[in-house]
Amino acid sequence: MRLYAQTILIVAVMTIAVAVVLLVAFELTVMESYSSLEQEYAQQDLLRAENAINTEVARLCGISMDWAIWDDTYYFIQDRNQAYKISNFAPSTLEGLHIAAIAIYDKDGNCIAGMSTNQSAGTTGEICDGIDQIFQSSGLNVITDSGVSGIISGDKDPLIVASSPVMTSHKQGPAMGMVVVGSYLDEERIRVLSEDLLRTITITAIDSGEGKFDDQTVSSTDISTDISGGSHVINDISGRPVLLLSVHEPGDLSRSGLYSRIFFLTSLLLLVLLFMGLASWLLNRIIISPLKELNKDLLQIGYSGSLSGRIPEERQDEIGDLTTSINGMLASLEQAQQERLTSEQRLSRLIDLVEEGICLIGPDGLIWFANPTLASIFGTSVHDLTGTPIHALIAPEGTVSPGDMVGMCPSSLTSGQHEYHNKTETGRDIWVRIATAPYPLETGKMGYLCVVTDITPFKHAERNLLLSNKKLALLGSMTRHDIVNQLTTIRGMLGLIKRKNQDHSLDQLIGSAEDASERINKHIEFSKEYQKAGIEAPRWQDLRTVWNLAYAMSRRRGLTFTVTGDDFEVYADQLLQKVFYNLIENSLRHGKDVFYITVSTKMDGSDLLILYEDDGGGVVDTMKERIFERGVGTGTGWGLFFVQEVLELTRMSIKESGTYGIGVLFTITVPEGVFRPVFHDEVDTTEDVYRSSDRHSEDYPGN
Repeated sequence: MRLYAQTILIVAVMTIAVAVVLLVAFELTVMESYSSLEQEYAQQDLLRAENAINTEVARLCGISMDWAIWDDTYYFIQDRNQAYKISNFAPSTLEGLHIAAIAIYDKDGNCIAGMSTNQSAGTTGEICDGIDQIFQSSGLNVITDSGVSGIISGDKDPLIVASSPVMTSHKQGPAMGMVVVGSYLDEERIRVLSEDLLRTITITAIDSGEGKFDDQTVSSTDISTDISGGSHVINDISGRPVLLLSVHEPGDLSRSGLYSRIFFLTSLLLLVLLFMGLASWLLNRIIISPLKELNKDLLQIGYSGSLSGRIPEERQDEIGDLTTSINGMLASLEQAQQERLTSEQRLSRLIDLVEEGICLIGPDGLIWFANPTLASIFGTSVHDLTGTPIHALIAPEGTVSPGDMVGMCPSSLTSGQHEYHNKTETGRDIWVRIATAPYPLETGKMGYLCVVTDITPFKHAERNLLLSNKKLALLGSMTRHDIVNQLTTIRGMLGLIKRKNQDHSLDQLIGSAEDASERINKHIEFSKEYQKAGIEAPRWQDLRTVWNLAYAMSRRRGLTFTVTGDDFEVYADQLLQKVFYNLIENSLRHGKDVFYITVSTKMDGSDLLILYEDDGGGVVDTMKERIFERGVGTGTGWGLFFVQEVLELTRMSIKESGTYGIGVLFTITVPEGVFRPVFHDEVDTTEDVYRSSDRHSEDYPGN
């Protein structure tokens, strides 16, 4: 989705969310207020209607009281005076009092006088049996102290009744009977109440089988019909629900609330549309259009392929800052491109002029790139080398099948340098040294960068040097042999002279000559051993095995020789066994009483330390460095010098750091790359202890 669509979508969602919040707030506040106010008005109307009925009840109570405390009524019950009936129970009496019935009951509850209006015929006359039965069934004919008032059920319409006990005008008794007054709560009466209250009032009779009603007011509003109102249950004089009083009025408030809602929704919708349109226009004008122009300028620069193009900086806002940043980035990229081109030119020139061959090998084992030097090494052209399998250059013809090409790829080579021998197309033998390193390609795969050095001249020089060394070794061997023969003759002659000499003054001279002959012989033996140093190539040798072989050469009984620590191999001259033997011989010869020799290994950072210790007399502090010099010592002075010289051939060093009087401590430092650990699968060789008293040196090989 593009930025403009995303922005419009965000604005629309936020606007709709605000509109929904406002609408919910309107419903919860304004519309709820309208509803609450409508219900309050309905409750007030119900109260007014009920008060109107109660007023009628109070009016009837007053009429019944007036008749009950009238002395004429009191005496009428006693003497049944017909004049009383004639003068008081006329049709005009009911009309003047606005009542529907009046009845007088004696102490026994019998009706002795009364009048009522016939609802069906619309006439007035003697009280009918129906009214009398209603009064009596409601218990109104029973004498009470204060009388009864309220509503009772009638044949057609409910009746509002009131009864009072008959007493004298001074309210003195005893009560002689009851005066009962009733008024119909018919449609006419309800119409009058509705006109007085300006509300529509309806009264519905409640049958006893319709369920249980409480006396709570129920209000409701029907917005669909624009009518609001409420209902209230009215109980009869016995406390049973008898009427359901309902008041209805036009729902003006509800209608106003509905109109307010419609107006609010319409206004809100118009505002939302207006806001979204204005926001879209402003976003497009202020942000989207400038960004489109910026993108257009960038595309033009991209199509041109030149980083020298720039975008006009005309704005002073954030887009202007972005334009400035892009121009700065373009300037940096242009500078970097120029530097890269310059670097590539220098690198290309350097690759062309370098004396080593350089090539890039792809993951398929084919040469992707080669410099002219590589082509000249193999006697071909750069064009012919491109696409050639690398095995064709480093493996002799016919020794590698096409299926073994993968095995000859640089990925199968370990890091470092590797030497190969092959023949060129012209048949010339060449030796090359190839150094490989992983090189990430643009395709995401891994290629290999190879540096090829023609070492054919070095190989020829090495061969000539070996030949010269052999000749020198042969000459040295012949010379030593001749010298030893002559020295043997001299030593034999000195022995004969010593036995036949009668002049004892010459014994010292003869002894000095014999000592000189012995020293000459030792020098010749040392030259024989020293000549071997460096003649043969170094090789990997197991330390534990070499120490054990060196100890086996010592042939010393009563000596405990211990080798501890992890197992390692060292890359050393083949005279390493002689070196270790010289150390053991040095301890046995100069250490006086030596009974224990311990050899151990430990790591010191990236270097390996070989520790040689004995329990002899040790070396004085002033001689700790000089003992490795040639000619220093009580013997020939060549032993430790020979040790140091052989170790230095493979970058190893030795020093003495023991304590005089306790024993020597020779520390041989083996640098990283000249040693490697040895792992044993089954046999634990972490400690070897040899005692010369238990084994003979003849049991060990190499003697």
